[in-house]
Amino acid sequence: MTATEPDTIPSGGGQLPVLHRLALGVMVHDAITSGPANAPLRVGWEAPPRLLPRRTDRTWPCLDLERLGTGRYRLRADRLWPPSLTVRLDDPSRRYVSRRLEVPLWTLAEVRAQDVDVRARTLHVWLWPGAAYPLPPGSTALRGRIVHGEDPVRWARLTAIDANDVVLGRAHVDDRGEFVLRVSTAGQNPLSNDVKVPLSLFAPPAPAALPPVEPVPRPPNPPQETDLDTELLRGRSAPAALVPSNPQPSPVDLHVGRTRALEAAIPFLP
Repeated sequence: MTATEPDTIPSGGGQLPVLHRLALGVMVHDAITSGPANAPLRVGWEAPPRLLPRRTDRTWPCLDLERLGTGRYRLRADRLWPPSLTVRLDDPSRRYVSRRLEVPLWTLAEVRAQDVDVRARTLHVWLWPGAAYPLPPGSTALRGRIVHGEDPVRWARLTAIDANDVVLGRAHVDDRGEFVLRVSTAGQNPLSNDVKVPLSLFAPPAPAALPPVEPVPRPPNPPQETDLDTELLRGRSAPAALVPSNPQPSPVDLHVGRTRALEAAIPFLP
């Protein structure tokens, strides 16, 4: 069956025409709240130049997905798409840090030939706070920049840990080298309002204009919840292209319930 042949589904009254099928759904979550990412996001797939409009913004060589509501987007299976797409998520308001994911698609023939669970065609992805993210009141957090020499280090991943290597918080670093790291203080000394937080820093070994592409495995049909909610999709695992800073940053002192803005940038030493 080709993309131009009539598409129908059986019903009690005979064959009914299919108005559209889903190639890919994207649901964007806030990594702090796990609710829908509430921002004017731009979600699209990186297309070859021949498919782009003539006056395409060079910073966005993508075809936009349809927006269906807050944090919800779709791509219809109305043509023969490539086997996989690089999906780019960007937030012009800077509430969230951009990500890029390589997503394999179910082919149109597969979708037509079998009952492919819509969940197997839906990408759940979590975005982390950017510089303009509205932290909840009373948050314990750290704001700062990552640099290599005088240059900002883009797309790094910063993790706050305790003395037992328990993760207290994570941050994605944006295109300016800026980050917002919200820290959990559940395991702190209840008699102290101050906490010393060790940091773990991973970053691209060389300057990178765009976030690294994170390959996403295609879920089985039907998928399990563990296929749709992974450390990779939540942005908790560092992309393979990132390398650790050597040495790692010095621990930082935070006051519980307050946000500290670092005066000096954190150095990345690959």
